[in-house]
Amino acid sequence: MDYVELAGIIVDIDYTSAGDRSIIRIALKSNSKVYKLLDPSFYPYFYLNPFNQGLDPSTIASMDIIHDGERVSIHSATKLQRNIKGKESNLIRIEANNTRSIPKLSEHLSEFGTRYEYDILFWKRYLIDKGISPLSGAKVTAHQENGNLIIDEIKPSPVEPSLTHICFDIETYNPNIAPRPEIDPCIMISYETDDRRGVITTKKIDKGFITFCPDEKSMILKFVEIIKEVDPDIIAGYNSSNFDVPYLMKRAKKLGIDFDITRYGEEAKEENHGLIKAVKIPGRINLDVYNVARFVSIVGASETLLKINRFTLGDVYRAITGDTKRTVDKKNIWQQWDGGREELEELAEYSLSDSISLNALYHFFMPLEAEVSKVTGTTLAETAISTTGQLVEYLLMKHATWNREIISNKPSEDEIRARNANPIEGAYVKTPEAGIYDHIAVFDFRGLYPSIIIANNIDPSTLCKDCTDYHVSPEGSKFLKKPQGIVPKVLEILIAERSDVKKRYKRNPDNKYLAARSQALKILANSFYGYLGYARSRWYSRDCASSVTAFGRETISNTIKEAEDKGFKVIYADTDSVFLLMQGKTKEEAQGFMSDINKKLPGAMELELEDFYVRGVFVGKKGKSESGAKKKYALLSESGRIKIKGFELVRRDWSNISRETQRKVLEAILKEGSKEKALSIVKGVVQDLKDGSVNMKDLVIYTQIRKKIDSYDSKSPELHAAKKALADGIKRKDELDGATIGYVITKNGSSISEKAEIEDTAKSYDPEYYINHQVLPATLKILKELGFSEEELKGEGSQKKL
Repeated sequence: MDYVELAGIIVDIDYTSAGDRSIIRIALKSNSKVYKLLDPSFYPYFYLNPFNQGLDPSTIASMDIIHDGERVSIHSATKLQRNIKGKESNLIRIEANNTRSIPKLSEHLSEFGTRYEYDILFWKRYLIDKGISPLSGAKVTAHQENGNLIIDEIKPSPVEPSLTHICFDIETYNPNIAPRPEIDPCIMISYETDDRRGVITTKKIDKGFITFCPDEKSMILKFVEIIKEVDPDIIAGYNSSNFDVPYLMKRAKKLGIDFDITRYGEEAKEENHGLIKAVKIPGRINLDVYNVARFVSIVGASETLLKINRFTLGDVYRAITGDTKRTVDKKNIWQQWDGGREELEELAEYSLSDSISLNALYHFFMPLEAEVSKVTGTTLAETAISTTGQLVEYLLMKHATWNREIISNKPSEDEIRARNANPIEGAYVKTPEAGIYDHIAVFDFRGLYPSIIIANNIDPSTLCKDCTDYHVSPEGSKFLKKPQGIVPKVLEILIAERSDVKKRYKRNPDNKYLAARSQALKILANSFYGYLGYARSRWYSRDCASSVTAFGRETISNTIKEAEDKGFKVIYADTDSVFLLMQGKTKEEAQGFMSDINKKLPGAMELELEDFYVRGVFVGKKGKSESGAKKKYALLSESGRIKIKGFELVRRDWSNISRETQRKVLEAILKEGSKEKALSIVKGVVQDLKDGSVNMKDLVIYTQIRKKIDSYDSKSPELHAAKKALADGIKRKDELDGATIGYVITKNGSSISEKAEIEDTAKSYDPEYYINHQVLPATLKILKELGFSEEELKGEGSQKKL
C-alpha cells in the first residue's frame, strides 16, 4: 500500500455519507494544492452516565433499538472514566454509524442514565478529539483506496496559512425596489482577486474590465468558470450569505443550470445560525465580511478597529480606509440598466467598485479573523458567523475534552427562563456629580474580571461547601484552590500568551498578525465572565458570575477609599475604572498612588494609567442634575483626543443630525471652553429643522430587528416601517429578519410609529419630532450643566443661571 504524507491547513471540514456511514471529509491545502481526505475510522458518539453502575456496555451494544419504526444500530459501547464537574465518574461511550442515529439513540437510552455530549457537531468533535486547529496546520499520513485519499493518522503541525480568495458582488434588476429572485434577473457580477478583476454582464459596455455574455444563464456560468479557474480557498462577499449567493442559487435553479462553486461538485447550502444566515460552500470558506464587521464593532475592538453606527459596505469602507467608494441610487439601478451608454458605464464602474472596496475590507479584517480562528481552534467559516460566547464555548469544550472533563449539556428552555428570572448583581458604579471638570486622571484595571477568575479559581467544578482549602467571595461562595478549573485554566493560557505576543509585537510593530493575535486573545479573555452568566451557556453558574462581580466591586471600593485617603477626589468609577480629580496633585503623585495599589493586588491583576485629561463633561440622570448618569461622559486628553462614552453619537439608534449636533457641542465645550458657541450650534440646528433645510440622510434612524419580523406584536417605529415596506413589496421578509432598519419619521400619520417609513421611500420629515425627540435630548443634558434651559435651545428664552 502506497502512503502519502501531507502537511497543510484545513480549509474546510464536514462529513459525507457512504451507505449507512457518516465519514469525516477534509479539504487540506498543502503546497498550494488542495486535497480531499476522508477518515472512515472516526465514529459519532455520546456518553451515558448509567443510573445502574453495574450496567454492562455489552448489554447496551446488543440492544435492538427501534425508533419511529426504524432500526437504529450501535457501532460500539465502551466503559471508561471521565470527570463530571470535578468528580470522577464511570461512563459508557456509545458510538453510532452515522450522525442521524445519535439523537435517536440518546433519546432511547435516556431511561438508562444521563446523556452527555449528544449534541456536539460531528466535525467539531473530530477537531477536538484529534487536537487539531484548522488554520494552525495539520500533518497527515494517508493512503489511496478506491480513488480516495484515506487518513491513517492526523495530528497538529505548525503551518503558516496561505489562503487564496475572490471577492464578489452582484447587481440585480429591481423595478419593485426589492429584487425578486423568481422574477428579476441578475444583471452584473463583479469580482476581484489580488491579481485580476472584472465585471460580467449581459450588455456590451465599452470598459476594459467588462466580460460580455449574451444572456443571464451564460453570465452565471461564466462566474462559475472564473471560480473554477481561480480556485479560491475563500469566497468573500458583503451580506452575501443573506443575499448574493442565495440569489444566484435561485436564479440558477430558475434558469436550469448548476451553480457549482464548491470543490466537490455539489451545491452550496443555506443554513441558519440563529438570526445569522450562512451559506456552506463545501471545500471552500464562505466569508461574509458584513458579519465580520458587525462582530468587530460589538466585541470591543471597535475602539481600535471599527467605530461606526451603520454597516453598509460604503460606511465600513470609509471608516476603515478614510476614502469614499463610488455610489449610485440603489433603488434606481433598474433605470440605469435601461438607460443609455453613460448610465451603463456608471453602473459598471459602481459594480466593480463594490468588489474593489470589499477586497480592501477583506485584507483589513482577515488577520483578526484568522487569529481568532487559530486561537479558538475552529474553522474560519465558523469563526465568521460566531458570537464571542460561541467561541468561548468551543474553547472550553476543547480544553475540557483534553482534560478528561465531560462537557455539560445545553440548558433546557425552562432552565433558561429560570436563569433569566434571577439576574446577577452587576458591577460597582460610583455616579459623579454632573458638571464640567478640569485635570482628571483615569486609571483602569487591566483584565479585572479574567484576573479575578484566575486568582480565585472560579469555575463551576470548583464550587464547594464542605471544603477546607478554598477561596471565598465577598458574598460567601467557596472555590477550591486545587485542582484548577477549566475556565481559569484556559483564561490563564490566553493571558500568558497575550503577554508574550505583546512583547514580540513591541519588537516587531509592523507585524499585523501579531497585532491581530493580541486583539483576538483580548477579545476572547474578556468574554469569559459574560459567558459564565449567560443563560444559554453550558458553563453557566450564577454563583461563579456573581462572585466575579462581587470581587470586582470590592476591588473598586478599596481603590476608591485608598485614593481618597491620599487626597484625591474620586468623581466617577465603573466596573474596572476610577476617575480622579488631581486637585493640585502632580502626575508623579498619581502614578505613585497606582504603584501602591499594584503592590497589594493578587496575581496578574494590575492598575494601569489610561491617560491624563484636560477637561471632562459628566451629565446628570433625567430630572436630577446632581446625580450623574452611568457611563455617560466626554473627556479631552492632553494630546487633543476626545473620548466619548454613552452619548448618542456613539449609538446607531439616533439620527445623524442628533449625533453630529452633540459632537459639535462637546467639542465646543471641551476644546474651546465656549458655552456660547455650544448654545449657538443647537439653536442653529433647531432653526434648520424648522426651515426644512436638513438633508434627509441626516435624519435616518437605524435600529436592528433582532428577531423574525412576524414574531413581534409591538408597534415600534422600526417595525411599522419594516412591515409597511413588506406590505408594499419594497422589501422581502428575508431582507428584514434580523436586519438593521433605517427609517425616517415623516409628516404622514398620527403617531410616531405611523409616521415611520424606511429611508428608501421617505419623502418628508417631521421637524418637531427631530427637535423634541432627537436634537434636544442629545444636547440638553450637557448644556443644562452650563445653565441653559430647553426654551433657550429652542430660541424661546434667555439663560437662567451660570
